[in-house]
Amino acid sequence: CYKNFKFLDKNIHKILNLEHPYIETAIFNSCKLKKKIVEADEKEKNQRKVLNLGHTFAHAYESSLNFSKKLNHGEAVILGINNALEYSKKNNLINDKKYQLIKNHINKLNLKKNYKELFKSKDINKIIKFMKSDKKNNSNNINLILIKDFGKIKTNFHISEKKLKKFLLLELKK
Repeated sequence: CYKNFKFLDKNIHKILNLEHPYIETAIFNSCKLKKKIVEADEKEKNQRKVLNLGHTFAHAYESSLNFSKKLNHGEAVILGINNALEYSKKNNLINDKKYQLIKNHINKLNLKKNYKELFKSKDINKIIKFMKSDKKNNSNNINLILIKDFGKIKTNFHISEKKLKKFLLLELKK
């Protein structure tokens, strides 16, 4: 599986500080799990939604930047997962210990891209516009995929545009 991913950096194991053959095994097992989930829910009605953690934010960020080289999809997803984690914590969906473990893991990635550096308050309405058009929405509110625990995702968390705007503006001030 690892050898088939030409888009992966050949030195990914060094970047993530993982050693051969562990990175290959992790990628292979992730691919098998994703395949199993997609096959079980091809129309993305239930279980498959868990694969979208962070993607509502991520796709809006990519779109807001016109899919420029400022932010690639992987970076956008990490930023989106971070936002989903923060919103999960803000709404008491995840406890402090698990929040901190995930936060520490994200921070170890040393992502060079930063939400506050990429966006300003003037960009928030554009981001929200793209989030409203996300395929996961099925109401007037925006649907977020949030985290409750390791392996436990909340797939239907509806948030108003007003609450989302307040959250995104607060994230800029951190």
